Amino acid sequence: MTDTSQLERGYRRVLACYPKAFRRASEDEILAVLMATAGEGQQRVGLAESADLILGALRMHLGMSRSPRAVLNAVRLMCLGAVLELAVLVTVLVTLDSVRSAAIRDFTATQWHTAVVTQIVPAVAGTPIIAGLWLWLAWANGRGYDWARPAFMALFSLVTIAVLFGLGEGSALYAPADLIAKGVVWLVGLAAMVLIFSKAASPYYQQEPAQQ
Repeated sequence: MTDTSQLERGYRRVLACYPKAFRRASEDEILAVLMATAGEGQQRVGLAESADLILGALRMHLGMSRSPRAVLNAVRLMCLGAVLELAVLVTVLVTLDSVRSAAIRDFTATQWHTAVVTQIVPAVAGTPIIAGLWLWLAWANGRGYDWARPAFMALFSLVTIAVLFGLGEGSALYAPADLIAKGVVWLVGLAAMVLIFSKAASPYYQQEPAQQ
């Protein structure tokens, strides 16, 4: 196998990350440009080059290559929200012993066990699902689907309820770090809500998805 054919195979593997419709229309042209601008004697796709191409593919899958700036920033915030949800999970697990120590003065062993079973375990188990919903809605909003905005509103309502429930259950006293982490997620969700319902974003959602 020549160096040129090996490099071309490498580029094609990376370009396979792009949407099928885009590849059918533009893959050969993009491949020709990549081959023409490759370094002399280059045999493999560079790590930075691969990362840049994959990031471009991700932007296209999320609709970020054609979204207005307001939607683009909202999609970025939703992706950040997914990461922060996992950060909340880590915070809960790391601070669990300190939360138990703080609560044990006012909780009986039975009450603490009930709190673990009814609150902590469901929160830990559900966090990856919630993070997945953030990413799914980031994709849907990036595509401009009209249902994506009310769907994200519903998710934001759940986040709001979780924060209010934590306040009502005394998280500010027993688990301040957990409550702060949830509060940061709530702020990110609020910012995304403002952006997707802004005047600049609204026309994007009124288009037919097939036309976008």
